[in-house]
Amino acid sequence: MILNALTLGFIFALLGFGIFLSFKILNFTDLTAEASFTLGAAISVMLVNLGLPEVGLLLSLFGGALSGFITAFLHQRLGIDKVLSGILTLTAFYTVNLLVTNFSPNFSLSKETRTIFPRNEDLMAFFIAMGFALIVGAFLVFFFRTRLGISIRASGDNEGVIEAHGKSADFYQCFGLMLSNALIALSGALFMQYQRYYDSTFGTGMMIVGVSCIVIGEIFTFKRHSLLLMVIGIILGSLIYRLIYLLVITYTGQPQYMKLVSALAIIAFIVISKSGLLLRLSKRRERHA
Repeated sequence: MILNALTLGFIFALLGFGIFLSFKILNFTDLTAEASFTLGAAISVMLVNLGLPEVGLLLSLFGGALSGFITAFLHQRLGIDKVLSGILTLTAFYTVNLLVTNFSPNFSLSKETRTIFPRNEDLMAFFIAMGFALIVGAFLVFFFRTRLGISIRASGDNEGVIEAHGKSADFYQCFGLMLSNALIALSGALFMQYQRYYDSTFGTGMMIVGVSCIVIGEIFTFKRHSLLLMVIGIILGSLIYRLIYLLVITYTGQPQYMKLVSALAIIAFIVISKSGLLLRLSKRRERHA
């Protein structure tokens, strides 16, 4: 069970990366995440049933990018509030996701259906999920050191700086939202293939899962503004979140408690963060270095 929890932790790290990109880097409260996660799973399950699980992962990226583009379009071109733009996209994509699956709200894969995770080989599935998390994490660290990545980060920090150089902050914000939701959709696609079933409610609550990964991860990065440390922190936060989930299930037998536990965990970690404990621990570590 622990191996299963860690495997899911690596899969949800991609979700954390996507939400981190929109919330922390772009300073954009994007609520599209739940729609993108479900869309990635919906696209993936249809392609898996056609015997094309790898193509399902690839197309889930494009599907997620599309949802991010729509949110950006609503905000930038139609002047709709950021939060409301995400809510509108989330609402619309509930039907879109049903259209993708021919209005079937759930699917269970047969034993013969192939996914990228070998059946009954938990260790191999663990390494595959870890590989995705590490590769995507390394990509983000490299990408945000490129000119395009730096411009995206700058558009989140100060749009005026970008526009002062004769560039469009809207373009970089849109690109960032597309990348964010593409990663979230990929997480949904991997989750579906690992769990071997699809449900139209997959995305419900995924926003709080991603935020939990980020908040828990910040404890390990001491809130330092190093992208590498932040990526590592999100991965660790995601793994810890899934282990907490496992403990809740083991000792209560009721997964419904997890939302309450998630909320309390986030509150606790935020309080620890604001109490100055992180700063004191960081300074103590520097003195002993």
